[in-house]
Amino acid sequence: MAKKKSKPAKKAPRSRAKPDPEAQALEGLMREVIDGLLVGRGAPETPLERAQVTLEKAFEETSPAKRARIAKKALTISPDCADAYLLLAEQADSRKDALSLYEKAVEAGQRALGPEIFAEEVGHFWGLLETRPYMRAREALAHLLWTLGRRDEAADHLLEMLKLNPGDNQGVRYNLASWLLDLDRDAELERLLKQYDEESATWAYTRTLLAFRRHGDSAEAKKRLKAAIKANRYVPAYLTGDDPLPVEQPPYYTPGEESEAVIYAAGGLSAWRSTSGAITWLQKAAKGPSKARKKTREPRAEGPTAATKKKLLKLDRDLDVWQADCRPLGSLVAMEGEMVQPWMVLVSSPESGLILAQALLMEPASAATLWDVLAQAMSDPSSGAPLRPARIEYRGGPVWNELTPHLEEIGIECAEADELPQIDALVAHLTEHLTRDEPPGVLDMPGVTPEQVASFYRAAAAFYRRAPWKKMGFEQAIRIQSENYESGPWYAVVMGQSGMTLGVALYEDLKLLKKLWSGTLSDEQNARQTVALTVTYDPETLMPSADLLAFREHRWEVAGPEAYPVVFRKEKGLVMRPPLSWELELLEGCLRAIPELVAKYDPGDTRPHRMVVPVAAGELPIVLSWVEGD
Repeated sequence: MAKKKSKPAKKAPRSRAKPDPEAQALEGLMREVIDGLLVGRGAPETPLERAQVTLEKAFEETSPAKRARIAKKALTISPDCADAYLLLAEQADSRKDALSLYEKAVEAGQRALGPEIFAEEVGHFWGLLETRPYMRAREALAHLLWTLGRRDEAADHLLEMLKLNPGDNQGVRYNLASWLLDLDRDAELERLLKQYDEESATWAYTRTLLAFRRHGDSAEAKKRLKAAIKANRYVPAYLTGDDPLPVEQPPYYTPGEESEAVIYAAGGLSAWRSTSGAITWLQKAAKGPSKARKKTREPRAEGPTAATKKKLLKLDRDLDVWQADCRPLGSLVAMEGEMVQPWMVLVSSPESGLILAQALLMEPASAATLWDVLAQAMSDPSSGAPLRPARIEYRGGPVWNELTPHLEEIGIECAEADELPQIDALVAHLTEHLTRDEPPGVLDMPGVTPEQVASFYRAAAAFYRRAPWKKMGFEQAIRIQSENYESGPWYAVVMGQSGMTLGVALYEDLKLLKKLWSGTLSDEQNARQTVALTVTYDPETLMPSADLLAFREHRWEVAGPEAYPVVFRKEKGLVMRPPLSWELELLEGCLRAIPELVAKYDPGDTRPHRMVVPVAAGELPIVLSWVEGD
């Protein structure tokens, strides 16, 4: 059986670093044993020792209220009891209160140890029992700072803790590795990886992502990925989303098993998703070498051979005029991780109203393929007897230029036509059938133009590159208002801190938003009540077909293969639709203004900040302010 490593699972975004009652009770027992072995030691003598003994009773209590009362009592005995502040912080009503208590816990730990310990015992912390409350307090403070968006501060705390205790009994290096990745502090991360040269999945996949950031799809990155998969083969599925991360994470993990993969992915997903192209590369590279894709996806075509022509010449010649064409359908299908637009080859007889032959392809037909479909229509039609038409009408193009001499050789007149009414009607009907269940695209909304969407895409790409979620905490909102609109205000929530979803959502009801954060609403209530205007970043496979087809036609800007902007308005219930023209403009303005607010003003600065940002129609005045947190 694999040995379980006692690394705590990364907490969910809303939780705070918790004291471990079992570990602290065990430390109390260790103190008793050590005290019993020391000559002349009896009952606790100092206020801090008495406070610590008092606090140990709290870890035996199951009632939060009783535990809090014991912690407060311990602090009346000694204000330097860091563990008492930790316990109270865990039970605080708000993050603001918790932050104050965690800071007091660190200060109490510093006072209790004194400057001599910090001067003389650097490198040996945690080995001394009296340093542990301080180390626990500092780790808890770092986690809360990370949650609040003070991320560089959080990482710096863990870096300092590793200087005090290079042995890293608390396992803070694992969180630190994911944090440094998120913060793009790659040089410090490289030093951390060298300092703790280990074969863990965390280290292996972190090295892989670093290699991809530096060299892209390189031999070095593939080598690192191969070693990472050997360390834990379950990680890629959790990073790519093929396997969803569980709501509850395991408290411990077994190296090489799924529990380790879940813990790593929860901490590393944000960095992987924020690295342009990393997830797409991982999806392909993790599958290993595959058979080279054929140059063409169409069936093997025989083309106009002498034998085929001889056979067709034996068929009766009719006076019928056929129509033939190869058309793209207004829908997309997934193939080998890509969205591909199908093409339909149709041969029809307007006189009889019949389709004589058809073929569905994944790319435009070659001359050889088109010849084979025409030959089938003559020798083995879907309806009617075999025969040669007198004439075939088609739209012009290089393929038909190649085919025309061969068709004329077997006695068929070829005529280029501006319109093919029967083919047009058949393709329109087929497209309507294939797309009847697909959502409309952004360009289907009244007043939305390709120029406006192009401007929105540019703003979305710039927002993705600036990645404001890297500088923001969980459950923070920005109040948005503009004099250009009668409605409002809106409350913008930037998504991406955990890496599960990247983007931004504009809510209309702040009270409802806070209920969502509190977790008091069920999934059904959330779906029924929430109204939001949202843009998320996803791979092309998750885009509505209409939007992806429009993107390919107009060549709008995207920041990477996982950064296609999917934009929609969520109504009450599960109803969704593309945004109206003014809603798309509002979203564009927010995408341009929010990164500026995040870069210039801390969340504690709740003053309104007026900006004027460019949008497709010109300039948009917009006022932003941080919503005061709890």
